[in-house]
Amino acid sequence: MRKGNMKLMKNINVSLIIREFNDAGPCSRADLTEKTGLSPTTITTLIDEMIKNKLIIVIGEGESKGGRRPILLDLNPDHGYILSANISAGSISMALLDLKYNIHDSYEEELRYPVEHNIVEIIVNIINKLIKNNNIIEEKIIGLALGWSGIINQENGSVKYSAIMGLRDFLVLEPIQEKYSFPVYLENDTNLAALAENEFGYKHLENYIYVMIGSQVGAGIIIDNNIYRGKFGQAGEFGHIIVEKEGAKCVCGRKGCLTAVLSQYISVENERQFRKQFKNIDFDSPNYENFCDYLALALSNYIHLIDTEAVIFGGELVKLAPKSFYKQMKDRIKKYSMWDFYQNVQVLPATLAEDAVIMGGASFCFHNSRYFKREGGAIK
Repeated sequence: MRKGNMKLMKNINVSLIIREFNDAGPCSRADLTEKTGLSPTTITTLIDEMIKNKLIIVIGEGESKGGRRPILLDLNPDHGYILSANISAGSISMALLDLKYNIHDSYEEELRYPVEHNIVEIIVNIINKLIKNNNIIEEKIIGLALGWSGIINQENGSVKYSAIMGLRDFLVLEPIQEKYSFPVYLENDTNLAALAENEFGYKHLENYIYVMIGSQVGAGIIIDNNIYRGKFGQAGEFGHIIVEKEGAKCVCGRKGCLTAVLSQYISVENERQFRKQFKNIDFDSPNYENFCDYLALALSNYIHLIDTEAVIFGGELVKLAPKSFYKQMKDRIKKYSMWDFYQNVQVLPATLAEDAVIMGGASFCFHNSRYFKREGGAIK
């Protein structure tokens, strides 16, 4: 085997071991051999090297199954740190996490409009504050993920368009990246929230639509465990599907977008208003009926196009919706779908009501870091 191929295989095997620690927690060498399919010799060699590099630590002994008690190993959470941010219409929140996804510190700052004048400066100040306040050297940061509301241009690191933030072709990545040695990633916020479910929630699902409702209506699409962005990074603009030909005017300038139509019944353009209206809604009222009906109509179109396993609801809605909401949505999707399209589709609440974008960003950073093999920029 060529040297390059040997190095590639080693990286793949190391990533398998790290994934197992992330999924299962503390493991013995025998556990890792069984779960990864790697040989005992390969496991021993790699683990010894990872212990030497302080990526893996010994945490104690496990229960005996008839012989010597196994030595339990785990990821060293302080081997590296992750910065992850959620940048929305009203605020920037950022967290510092370790490799076990524990949040060590966080900071939030309100945004004032127009945001383009100082938003990069605010982000940089928060980064510096979190690093300084936690006495961490920059070299230990493995990456920063910026979850941003809007259409993201991955090629030049800009916000191509954000209706809710009033931004167009706004360059983000370069002015931040040039200040730091660690990689900076820019991704749509709903995509990161969708990814969080893949890492921390419904791990058994490989294909689903994550619908964020609150201060916006957006969708993150996961196909074969990967974020689906589309050719030009514009997939998932669920709130701008036309559901009424001459409907209410949307903030994007068009008429009949789902966001604008839903907001006639329960506002989905302002988080505070959405919370207030949804809390006080009569679940037998025409407003609630129409809200659910248009939402189901739009979702049935998505399901017919993508043939997904599940629809997962997140954002403010998941904090407020009664259990009956999910059954009602399933029934309404059935109403607008061909019989074989809706049969196997699950309608579920997100498992992460809080910090979904932050946690998804942390997962994104970790899985794109030096610890993991990457293929074509995909999340593996």
